[in-house]
Parts: sequence; structure tokens; C-alpha cells
Amino acid sequence: MTQATSTASPGALPVDELDELLAKHPFGDSDYVTSRLHACYRRRLESIGDRLPLAREVLDALDRADAQTRYRIVGDTVFRCAVQYLHVQIEDEIPYGIPSEHCREILRRAIRNLDAGVPGLLGPELSDHLGTASHYGWVWRDDGPETVVTDAFRDIVAAHYGLTLHTPGDDELAMVAKAVRLLEEVLPKVTRSVLSHTHLLAVFAPVGQWEGTRSSSEYKVSGTIFLNQRTLCNPWALAEHLLHESLHQQLYDLRAGHTLLVPDFARADRPLVHSLWNMPDSTRGNHWDVHRALAAYHVYVYLALFTRAARESDGDRQYTKRYGPIEMTGPRTALARARYLREQIGREQYRRELGPAGHRTVDWLDTVLDVVDPDPQVEESFVHLLLDRFWREASMIRSMASDDTIDAEVRSLIPGLLADEVQCARSALTAIGHDPTSFDQAVETSEAQEPFERFASVRKVIAQTLLDACPRRYELSPARDVDEGVRDMVERSSAVLMKALDR
Repeated sequence: MTQATSTASPGALPVDELDELLAKHPFGDSDYVTSRLHACYRRRLESIGDRLPLAREVLDALDRADAQTRYRIVGDTVFRCAVQYLHVQIEDEIPYGIPSEHCREILRRAIRNLDAGVPGLLGPELSDHLGTASHYGWVWRDDGPETVVTDAFRDIVAAHYGLTLHTPGDDELAMVAKAVRLLEEVLPKVTRSVLSHTHLLAVFAPVGQWEGTRSSSEYKVSGTIFLNQRTLCNPWALAEHLLHESLHQQLYDLRAGHTLLVPDFARADRPLVHSLWNMPDSTRGNHWDVHRALAAYHVYVYLALFTRAARESDGDRQYTKRYGPIEMTGPRTALARARYLREQIGREQYRRELGPAGHRTVDWLDTVLDVVDPDPQVEESFVHLLLDRFWREASMIRSMASDDTIDAEVRSLIPGLLADEVQCARSALTAIGHDPTSFDQAVETSEAQEPFERFASVRKVIAQTLLDACPRRYELSPARDVDEGVRDMVERSSAVLMKALDR
């Protein structure tokens, strides 16, 4: 959906002040978060030290090492996984992760590198970095030599993801460096802090089930972020995804060293947050547990600041001249999603899923959001979030127009679905006292188009007309009856599309 490019609301703090405040807060301060992460891994090693003397040797080597070497070893994904796997294997006496002997060899490698001042396990076997500063991690190359460390990383990725790793070419590496420079220019202190939690960037090929995934991170593979090869084409989009996934790494490190969640937060009957802007699927992937909702809230608060800062500072086109047109999530979209997630996480059933540090994290993000956006939307409004999904579904359908694999039955659903949506939108306009004449005329002008193209263009008319009709920001009627009617229409249409396309 089209997003306004206006700058900050009156009363919002200057970007440079916010940049510094976020980087200085304990939960945004990379030095503090990293120190607590290291304490966590020390505890894990100590807990198995009596049964695994090698763990004691690692602790001694960590004590002897300089700060930078220690930072890179503990930040290494393979090291973290080896410690965690051994912890489970010894404590629970069950097979877990890669074999015990492989884990032990990784710890022996870690001791040698700590004593030799070699920063990391995977990194020293790679040649490409995210940036030139010492806090920037490496870029994975899948064409490198096979060692116990690289083999372990491939095994970990295969077990948790099953994706195909890609070795970036020179142009793609240059694009990564360009995106990092862009982040440094827009939010220098936040970028320094957040990206220090990303020790490795791995690029995956857009094939199979991963074709439509732009980026990914996982708590059990912390230290590494994964980006789709297709994101390495535009510096703005790439910068957004680098920031997005690195923020997840920051939160993972915070979670490792603090009681962010209650112990059983992942139980089967946990409460789930419905992310209204995401398309439904057969796995109910748009329903998130509280950790995922908190991670998304964390990202959208920072992303709102990044997009605001980029647009505010581009009055003389200093960024667009060097990096091209701004192509990323708009500030209104980021703020709207952040506000919605704040409201959901604030509900009692979700607050109960947070530990002490989780409550403090939410309180901190709430404060930051109020400063970034002192003029928020109407409380608990939701039409705009549904229409975001509504428009993206239309774009997806438009992209299928030339796909011969889409069967006739699916194509036959489109006209009836669109007729229902037009009628619902017209009823909503009438209910709030709007003359639907111009809406009807806009719909009629689309009648001669190819069916999928018409579906997309009419949906755009519906979405924009309903948003423009909101007398208050993103709310159609104070009673919410009209809003609920729009919700029913969008959910009904999404269900039809999901069932038709998920065959």
C-alpha cells in the first residue's frame, strides 16, 4: 500500500538523540548484552565441567584470551551450538544436535584459537566481511574448504533450515558493503551496536520453499543471519533486512543472558498474537507466540526510526543520490505494526508469558515508540493492517497472471471474490455516510482489464478508498461495527485464496 513520506510528528526527538539513546540503554548496549551472553555460556560450561574436563579447559582459555578473541569465539554459531548440544547430551543423556565427538573437537579448536588470539572459529576460515571495522562479522562462502568447523555449520543449517547456501559474487559483496555504509550514515550508533551481534551473514538461494522468504534468523542458530540472494540487489531493501535480522540477534543474545520469557512460553496451549498484515497459510504461520511477537515489536520500533531518519535527512537527496530511491517498509507501516504489537503484548494473557527482563524490554520499547511517534493512530485500530495484507495478496495474484500452472478453477474464483469485496466496501462507505459514486466509477474503469490485473487494481481502489474514508486515523466507525465488517471480508477472502492456492 502507498505510504506517506512525511517527516516526524511535532514533538519527536531529533534522530541523532534517539540514535544515541537507543545505543546507550542497557538492552540496546551491545557491550552490556554481550557481557551477559558470555556469563550465560560460562554457566553452561561450568554446569558440565565436572563430567567434561574439556569444558573447564575452555573456561580457562576464555579467561586467558583478550576481549576481542573472546567476543568472537562466544559469538561463533558453531561454538554456541557445540556448547548447547553437549549441555543437553550430558545433562539429559540423550542424542542432540551434531555428534558428541564433533562437539568436543570444536571445543578443542576453540581452545587453540583462544590461546593463539584467533578471533572465532568460522570467521578465520572466511575472507569476506560485512564491513572494515572490527565489530563486523564475516560473509559465508559455500565454496571454501571442508573442515570440522565448516562441516558442523553446514550440518546445523541443514538440521534447522534445509536451505541451499550461496556464495556471493563480487557485485553482491559490494552491495552488502554499500548497505552497511547506508545504515552507518543514517543511524551510526545503533548500527554499531546492533550489527555487532551478527557474527556471520549467510546468503541462501531462492529455491523451493525458501523462494519467497527474504531473510531469516533462529534462536537456536544464533550469531548467524540468513538473507535471500534476491535481497542483494537494492541497498535500501538490503539495509532493512540487515538491520531487521541483526536486531533479532541482539534480542536472542539478550534472551540468553536474561529471563526474557517464562520457562514454558512455548507450550502447546500458549496464547498467540494474530499478525493481521501477514497472509494466512495452512500452518497458521501468521499467529505468533509471545517471543516472536516481542521480536517483531523490537524490530518495528527500530525500523520506524530508521525509515524516519532516512526520509528526514534526505531533504537535499544526499541518500537517494548515492543509494537510489528509498525502497523499504514505510515509516507509517512500521509504526502501525509496532503500535498493534504493543497493544497485543500489553494484554494480560501475553504479559503473563514474559519474564522480568521481558517486562522491562516491553516498557523500554513502549517509551521509545512514544518518542519516535508522539502522534499515534487511534488505539486498537486495525483496518489499515488488514488492508496492508489485502493489497499484498492482490500483488501476489497479479504476479500469477501469466502462470500456466494456475488451474481454471482458481481463476474462476476471482470474479466472484472481487464482486463480494466491492459490495462490502460499498456497504462500508454507505454505512459511514460517504457517497460511493466516485468509488463505483473507479471500479468501473477497471472492467476491461485482464482478470488478475483487474483484481489487483480494484483491490487497490478498495484499500485506498477505505483508508481515505477513515474519519480518524485507521478507524472507520467508533462503534467498530463497520471495521469488523471489513475484517470479516478480508479474512473471508484470504481464506478462499489460501484454500485455492495451497493445493
